[in-house]
Amino acid sequence: MMRKSKRIITVFLTILIVTIIPYTAFATSGNETVQEIDTDKPMIALTFDDGPSQYYTSKILDVLEENNAKATFFVLGTEAEDNPNLLERMIESGYEIGNHTLNHQDLTSLTDEEICYQMNTTQQIIQNATGTTSQIMRAPYGYMDEDTSQQIDMPVILWSLDTLDWENRDAETVCNSILENVKDGDIVLMHDIYESTADAAEYIIPELIKRGYQLVTVSELSEYKGISLEDGTTYNNFY
Repeated sequence: MMRKSKRIITVFLTILIVTIIPYTAFATSGNETVQEIDTDKPMIALTFDDGPSQYYTSKILDVLEENNAKATFFVLGTEAEDNPNLLERMIESGYEIGNHTLNHQDLTSLTDEEICYQMNTTQQIIQNATGTTSQIMRAPYGYMDEDTSQQIDMPVILWSLDTLDWENRDAETVCNSILENVKDGDIVLMHDIYESTADAAEYIIPELIKRGYQLVTVSELSEYKGISLEDGTTYNNFY
């Protein structure tokens, strides 16, 4: 009877090891691994505009996930509507989605009604894809004025370090512009619609981490730096 009981226990433990342990390893090594942040160490927010692009954004998401790093994507409604799977992936991986208007028009040249249409339509597209809406926005070209700000019911996020990737279209130049100038509290501007930017991301993300930078979302950066985000207020950095 004792031998039979031992065999039963052995079989049970074997089943437990085969089934539960692999499941646990999968659950703790997936995309939702918690990023541990040390507020005494430097941190920056990488941001990507004008996507998502099915190919280039996917490459950037891959390298972010591989390095347990975070970023913020300011999406256009027209592109988001064509790539809802990428928005869903961003949310599942813990990244942040910002509203970059419907089709990248200069908001300062639009009427109040047109601004609302640009913003609200994009919010609806994001919600349809992810079940949630953006809490921050970025004005196309960075153009804002007092009248426009009054129509925006979200914090307006600009940048402190512009890689000019839209102009140079060169991965090495993008990397150098970041590595030679980046500092704690920076908001870095890039665009996830260029091959050169995706190539730069594959190098710059692990290299920044190697140099001691923590890569967080814009909202995380403001929170860790103790800065409250206010609707209609413009932020260029979190120094």
